[in-house]
Amino acid sequence: MTIVPDHPIDDDELLRLAAAYPELTFEREPDGSLDVSPPPAFRNIIRASEAARQLHAWGGDRGYALGDAAGYKLPDASMRIPDVSWISFERCEAMTDEQRETIAPFAPEIAIEIVSPSDSFSKQRRKVERYVEQGTQYAVVIDPRTRRVEEFGAPPSGLRLDFDRIIDAGAPRRRDASD
Repeated sequence: MTIVPDHPIDDDELLRLAAAYPELTFEREPDGSLDVSPPPAFRNIIRASEAARQLHAWGGDRGYALGDAAGYKLPDASMRIPDVSWISFERCEAMTDEQRETIAPFAPEIAIEIVSPSDSFSKQRRKVERYVEQGTQYAVVIDPRTRRVEEFGAPPSGLRLDFDRIIDAGAPRRRDASD
């Protein structure tokens, strides 16, 4: 759902709104309108956890793999909350104490969006394209229903995401015939 407020919502107002309605996700568009999303599907939370696990395995000694609670203020004044992101220790440590207590003032180095049942692939794809336009080095959109994956930008050296494992995360595990 898109909401067009009668005045531009600043970062503090956006954080207060998110605190008042913790079950919803609020993202700000460059034009000041707000995208409001319901909670993610449980299985998509598991998929995002798997993606974050893979990012941590790749770069946990150099940065943070974060879930969908990390907000980023992009250069175009939008505020995004990717399903999974990664930022280097260097960029995090360059932030002031005040910045670390609010929305990160930059695009994440890596962003991953997983299409939920309430989303469309085209909307999430455009969102991922915007991450790269705004400074993200590598971004991915994953549609578990169709198993479609699109990557934008170049993956950092050594990063090889196992998209099948991310898509299949949370599926019932096969039991051995002897069980």
